[in-house]
Amino acid sequence: MTKEQVEEKFNGERAKMTPKQPCEVALWHILPCIRACLARELVEKDFTQQKVADILGITQAAVSQYIGEKRGNFRTKDNPAYQLIEELAEDLEKGAVNDISKRICQICSQVQNNPQLLRSCGVPDSKADRLNIC
Repeated sequence: MTKEQVEEKFNGERAKMTPKQPCEVALWHILPCIRACLARELVEKDFTQQKVADILGITQAAVSQYIGEKRGNFRTKDNPAYQLIEELAEDLEKGAVNDISKRICQICSQVQNNPQLLRSCGVPDSKADRLNIC
């Protein structure tokens, strides 16, 4: 098979693929939701948008969109994942976080295990009920 044939076959197969991988759902829906909530919590604790951006490894513009609710958002604060986000924000304020990635992964895992939380992050119903964690 030539390189062109392989690329053509791959591109044709890619066009047919509609199901997203669980990690893709996390990347496009869950992570922005967590970041948005965490950004808002930190700004409420008088962190600057730039400081929040530095902590999360994103741009200040992204933080601005998160706190303006233009990107990512839990539809309710009354859930176990949001409680973990609040705890993380408090720990960041105290300087008591060694590995923010690990903490965010724990929150993400909790969301992935709960179809209701997935829906509150904007995951479509068709995926929320049958998402398998990586």
